[in-house]
Order: sequence, then C-alpha cells, then structure tokens
Amino acid sequence: MTSLNPVLTVGTQLIETLQAHLGMDGAAAARRSIELLAEVGIPAPEQRLRQYPHQLSGGMRQRVAIAIALSCEPRLLIADEPTTALDVTVQAQILDLLAREQQRRHMAMVLITHDLGVVAGRTDEVAVMYAGRVVESGPVEAIFDDPQHPYTIGLMGSVPSLGRRQGRLATIRGTVPPAELMPKGCRFTPRCPFSDAHCANDPPPLAEIRPGHKARCWYAPLEVHRGAA
Repeated sequence: MTSLNPVLTVGTQLIETLQAHLGMDGAAAARRSIELLAEVGIPAPEQRLRQYPHQLSGGMRQRVAIAIALSCEPRLLIADEPTTALDVTVQAQILDLLAREQQRRHMAMVLITHDLGVVAGRTDEVAVMYAGRVVESGPVEAIFDDPQHPYTIGLMGSVPSLGRRQGRLATIRGTVPPAELMPKGCRFTPRCPFSDAHCANDPPPLAEIRPGHKARCWYAPLEVHRGAA
C-alpha cells in the first residue's frame, strides 16, 4: 500500500525501473509499461500510467507493485505479505494473478506470509520460521496433516475452524524473546510444553524425520494431539 512513491505517477515509476535495469529509451519503456499494466489486469493502462498512486484502489496499487516486480523478467519472485491490508475478494484476485504469472513466465516464487490459509492453498513446500530460524520444513501436505515441531502444532491449533464451535482457540504461551536474550539451546524452549534440560542447553539440528520432512526438535517425530501446544 505504501511501496509506491506518492509524488510520482505510476508511469514514471514503471518507466524508471525499465530504464535503470534494462537500458530502454523513454518511448520503449512507456510502451512496455502499458503492456505490463495490461498483463497484471489493470484496465485502461494508458490512462493509469498518468495517474498517481492515491488515485488507485489498494488492489490496483498492489497490481502496479507486481508489474514493477515482474518488469525485468525475474527467475525468482519474492512476494512478502502480498495480500496484507486487502479485503478477501481482492486477496484471491492478487494470489490468482501471482499464480498465473508464475506459470506463464516459468518463474519460481517465494511467498512470505502469516496467513496459514494462503500457505495451505497456494504453496508446494513450506518452511516454518521461529525467532529467525527454520523450525520445520517439508511438503505442504505433510506440514498441515502431521506437524512435527511444537511451534507448528501451536500455530495449527490457533486457527479457527467451522467444525470447532466450542471451547477457546489454542494459544502459544509467552512471547518471542529479544534477540540478545535468545536461549542457549532451542529458541522455542521457554514457550514449549515439552521442553526439558536437553532442549534448554543443546540447540537441535534441522533433521529429516521423514523423506522431505524436517523438524528442529530433539523429540520429533512428536506423537501429540494437534493444538496441545
């Protein structure tokens, strides 16, 4: 929502990117900018090129940011919270756009998000991070069907479900420790219901517990009820 320069037109920001990175002249960059806006689903791209960010809706601004990101034909797109501050309908449109462009351009994409619904429906491989470290990774089906790190289990237990109409949602006790006070061993130790002295003193490796499925926990695989954390 705020990544675009509010005092420059959409066209200026797109053209500047193409000129700086691809060496295009002004006319060629303007033509390519119109094409890029059309590719990301913005109607009347010639008109939008002359408008300022505040004249566009949040979804349109997100599409402009995507057009800029795609303008230099990247082999890898890093989408950091691409649906933040957008309503549910626009979120779906933006995610569909990213998926379509990924396939059309044969491009890899890293999706960074706190929305587990987006993760479940839009990814192939998942890496769950806690306090700056990957604590679990694997195929999306393995992570959601059988989470093996206490933090991942806690995250899954905190998600509302239509089938769960009674009782409180699970929570993860405590807070993330500050960077200068990280535990010596596993960083999740102060908040983990299964931790012991071994966890507190020795940092566990990110070890493979099943083919392609890794967890940073001394006691994985964990046979615990989902949401117990």
